Amino acid sequence: MEKLIQKLIIPIDGSPSSAKALEFGLAIAKASNAKCYVVEVVEDFGPLPGYYDAAPAGKDRVKWISEQRFEKIHPILDETSVKWERVVLEGYPAEEICKLAEKEKADLIVIGSRGHGILGRFIMGSVSDRVVHYAPCSVTVVR
Repeated sequence: MEKLIQKLIIPIDGSPSSAKALEFGLAIAKASNAKCYVVEVVEDFGPLPGYYDAAPAGKDRVKWISEQRFEKIHPILDETSVKWERVVLEGYPAEEICKLAEKEKADLIVIGSRGHGILGRFIMGSVSDRVVHYAPCSVTVVR
């Protein structure tokens, strides 16, 4: 497996599903000695009700939202021996994840099956479904 997977992308969004994907992806990376890109994509259309609030006045919205998400998964990353790099992007999540996978020549994307709640899926559709269909590499969807 070491030769098959050298670069791995793990998108996170602060949801329990993305935390599971992070743990699963780190296990794959450890077994294959791969580098991980832990990716946060902040949607450019603003906060989703019930998912995260608007950034406080005077704060950079992208940075503030990404810090809220990162706090939830930081302990997992502190405990791993896997080489990882944090990437924060703004835009439509599926599109940005696929662009990064192409740019970095990733071998695998490990993504949670559900991020946003019902409202988020209604507004955005299923990010994991779109990543599966448009990614330039293999995709593992974690439930």
